[in-house]
Amino acid sequence: MRYLIKERSPWKLIKHVDANPRKVISVLKELHRNGVVEFIEGQVVLTDKGKKLADNMHIRYYDVRCPECNGRGFKYDAFGILDEFKRIAKDRPLPIAEFDQGYICEEDLMQRIEFIYERGDVEGTKIAVIGDDDLISIALSLTGLPEKITVLEIDDRVIDFINKTAKERNLPVKAHKFDIRHDVPEQFRRKYDVFITDPVETIPGITLFLSRAADTLVDNGAGYFGLTHIEASLKKWVKIENLLLDMNFVITDMLRDFNVYPMKNNLERSEEGYLVKKMISELTGNNKIDADFYRSTLIRVESLGEPQPKIRGDYKLKHEVYVDDESIVTALASRVL
Repeated sequence: MRYLIKERSPWKLIKHVDANPRKVISVLKELHRNGVVEFIEGQVVLTDKGKKLADNMHIRYYDVRCPECNGRGFKYDAFGILDEFKRIAKDRPLPIAEFDQGYICEEDLMQRIEFIYERGDVEGTKIAVIGDDDLISIALSLTGLPEKITVLEIDDRVIDFINKTAKERNLPVKAHKFDIRHDVPEQFRRKYDVFITDPVETIPGITLFLSRAADTLVDNGAGYFGLTHIEASLKKWVKIENLLLDMNFVITDMLRDFNVYPMKNNLERSEEGYLVKKMISELTGNNKIDADFYRSTLIRVESLGEPQPKIRGDYKLKHEVYVDDESIVTALASRVL
């Protein structure tokens, strides 16, 4: 109710609520039926009845986030590499639905690597990146701090782009073809201090991604990954937390909504046909995605001794690895569900 005090697009409401968009849409429908809100030019607006209800509940809206750092607490360019990274990234491959790709903006990526640096996981470390839509391997290498970065990636376009950039700029990065369905090759197993990955959010999918990532780590290694509330309910979060414990990891840090995926950068992917886009269009009559609603919490884990992957050996991929009944934003969901 607090966010409805201001006129809001449904996309802005989604990013503020820890619930699957289906739940948000269901609540908006109920509020509309009860005369609490109305839809005006695609916006959700409190009616007089709704305003009176909010006033009776003593609800007020205050913008409490820091405007300088977008509420993250980190500078946008502490390492002085942002402009160079932007020059590199402007020629990057566009995200495609086939590999469920999407990337965050350059400024946000700088803040991510600043957090990883602050936690002591950049200087002199060996880093494994499992899938690199964001090109974090390039950004990290531009700092001059990691000893070695290895990218394990399925998309030949991304592999070629990273390797070409690394060769031209003499960066300590090498990308290799890797299919998550297969074991981590022996040459990369238990060789890295840190892993970074952005897994799919089904339970089979995240188990597979985190198992492969864990297989790259030395004892007492650290890992970073993102997890949303949009496609991962709290029930799913519990399962993932238990999964991490079973794999001998402890969660050390969780930065809420740290990773933001701008729609302008991921337009090709967004136009594949988000189910949520269709549902909101039917609700409000507005077919435009007018807010960067897709955000994920950045999670850091650390292994207590030797990591224990849940999956070893080959794994036969099925649709449930990428899509489940909470997959309302995953582009592939529109083809499967």
